[in-house]
Amino acid sequence: MTTRRIAILALVMGAMTFATAPAASAATTEFPDGYQGYHTYAEVDAALDAVVADYGQGAGAIVKRYTIGQSFEGRNIWVLKISDNVATDENEPEVLSESGMHAREHITVEMGLYMIKLLTENYGRSTALGQRVTDIVNSREIWIIPTLNPDGAEYNISDGTFHGWRKNRQTNPGSDKLGIDLNRNWSYMWACCGGSGVNPKSARYRGQYPFEAVENVVMRDFILSRRVGGQQQIKIVFNWHSYGEFIMWPYGFTKVDVPPQMTADDHRTFVAIGQAMAALNGYRAKQGSDSYIYDGDFPAWAYGDQRMFVYTFEMYPKWGANAGGFRPPDSILEAETTRNAGAVLYFLEQADCPYRAAGLGATRCGPINEDFETGRGWDVDPFNSDTATSGEWERGIPAATTDAGGAKQRAVVTSGQADLVTGRTTGGAVDANDVDGVTTALSPDIRLGSGAWRLTFKYTFAHDAAATNGDFLRVSVVRGSTVTPIWTLSGQAANRNARWLTRKLALNAWAGQTIQLLIEARDGGTDSIVEAAIDDFRVFKP
Repeated sequence: MTTRRIAILALVMGAMTFATAPAASAATTEFPDGYQGYHTYAEVDAALDAVVADYGQGAGAIVKRYTIGQSFEGRNIWVLKISDNVATDENEPEVLSESGMHAREHITVEMGLYMIKLLTENYGRSTALGQRVTDIVNSREIWIIPTLNPDGAEYNISDGTFHGWRKNRQTNPGSDKLGIDLNRNWSYMWACCGGSGVNPKSARYRGQYPFEAVENVVMRDFILSRRVGGQQQIKIVFNWHSYGEFIMWPYGFTKVDVPPQMTADDHRTFVAIGQAMAALNGYRAKQGSDSYIYDGDFPAWAYGDQRMFVYTFEMYPKWGANAGGFRPPDSILEAETTRNAGAVLYFLEQADCPYRAAGLGATRCGPINEDFETGRGWDVDPFNSDTATSGEWERGIPAATTDAGGAKQRAVVTSGQADLVTGRTTGGAVDANDVDGVTTALSPDIRLGSGAWRLTFKYTFAHDAAATNGDFLRVSVVRGSTVTPIWTLSGQAANRNARWLTRKLALNAWAGQTIQLLIEARDGGTDSIVEAAIDDFRVFKP
């Protein structure tokens, strides 16, 4: 295992600290009779202390506890990291598990604690389960947030009774009604589709604006801190809720199975993993909107903004069953948490390559699998030498442009809705945002092991009849200060319309090295119309 070139242990000194006690005290709370097997906030705190005492000491430590911020009322929001070499930020796929987003869903907190128990108590054991757990912990960095909404959870059991509370306990300006629904206050498609409450009295109140909820800001900032070189290190996410016994993938805002905001390959992967996990725990796998329309939810942001494979687990009981709803008795806790062990372990094993579950691992699981749907650390004008006065590379949803000769930029991309394109908007004329000069975009680091490597990508390169061989689209390998062109498509004095084509290139000469790939578009001759786009840019072992 190798330590990351770019360490981000500054988290520990910034957003994450080693706090050991709540930032604010609160009245003692307790679950009603018949429910005292559930953990209060203080009992979660004590349980984490015990885990650190047992598994977080010495050279063999596999757990480390942090606070990533405070709730609205000042309670610490804890995260427990589980990994071998737990104090080191390693180049390993990362996993996030979040529980307790909705206050009344106390069973999800128990699930978070059970995951910790499963991974710590079985680590290093000479059993089949122990070997499986050990392999996972040795090759992953796992972050578990046992309770995201401690204020709401404590209020829900105040006075020794259940209040049916869902939201946090934040004040709302201009209203005497408290609380924001943490699962309606994320920025991706917030308030888009009639799937959230507009009034503070609603249990699904979305807030006045995205990330108004304090706890959401805390978790968002933690997740964003896990980006290295612009690339999100958290690959998969457990989002625990209750109830219904469902495993759900995004999205909730649309009934369309594969909307423009999702690639077909990602949908295929969501379905494959979801169905595999459902076969292990007896839940029903489905798209979130198959239940009802909702928007501004965490899974939509986690996938749509960060491209993490996220699943909502709606725990026991089944929807419509007369089995306690949001407050099943504590007698079911052991059975209903351990029931998820197989699904949890399976999903953890997919973190290095989720696409493998859908039979796409050969080409989708290399060191770069770029569909340009989200930002992943590409750098435009990396050497501060570009001369383009318009048509610079940008990632986004392109608009179509057409001149008398035909299409020069296409609005249709090869997957999803975005690509890397030279001036994605149309401007006032067909030549308003085309390339004038030179524009370059540099990939993040690409670590190549030994053996054969291949680069594939989709591209368009279009120009009018005024083009010359001084106009081109080029791909080069960058290693240190050495730039080596490996493919160039030059212009010519003839009209060329935009159409998507595929290119395959060998990278064998750089096996065992860390490289970057440079994409360059140039209008270098007479002032002609030049447009280019790149999509589905992948490096893998053929």
